[in-house]
Amino acid sequence: MRLFIAIKFSPEMENTLTELQKQMKEKSITGNYTNCRNLHLTLAFIGEYDDPQKVINALEQISFDPFRISLEERTGTFGDILWIGTKKAPALMSLAQNVRKALDKARIHYDRKKFKPHITLVRKARIYANQEKTLNEIKLEKCSMTVDSFSLMLSRRTDGRLVYTELGHISAKEKR
Repeated sequence: MRLFIAIKFSPEMENTLTELQKQMKEKSITGNYTNCRNLHLTLAFIGEYDDPQKVINALEQISFDPFRISLEERTGTFGDILWIGTKKAPALMSLAQNVRKALDKARIHYDRKKFKPHITLVRKARIYANQEKTLNEIKLEKCSMTVDSFSLMLSRRTDGRLVYTELGHISAKEKR
């Protein structure tokens, strides 16, 4: 099983991200656009692992308060991946660190790349010189959401498409 741990988005955040993708398509930016149901923010990528219950058990040890995240106003690229980041959020960084500590404690291997909060919008993006300027001109609606849970996700390819399935989720502690 190909697993990762992620924050799923509110409908409002999904709509804002989908509108951003629509604007990119209108600007003739081509590539494999992330399906709106697959938009997420990865906290840790585990990869192939056959014991999702062990992962859930490890994640259940994490306690966190709900917090807010907001989208950056500009997009970025990692090679041929087009993404958008989130504004600085210490609680988000802390949650990602705690997820990784819980995985370490349970001896569950994961990708140890430095955590850089981002949302993949387009894979295999083809952006030409004149489109880079256009990309910076796209107007992004301000959007934020409360993070009150995160999920263990399964990634699989079905009929040539990526399908993400939630295997379990961890909720923030209740407000006192």
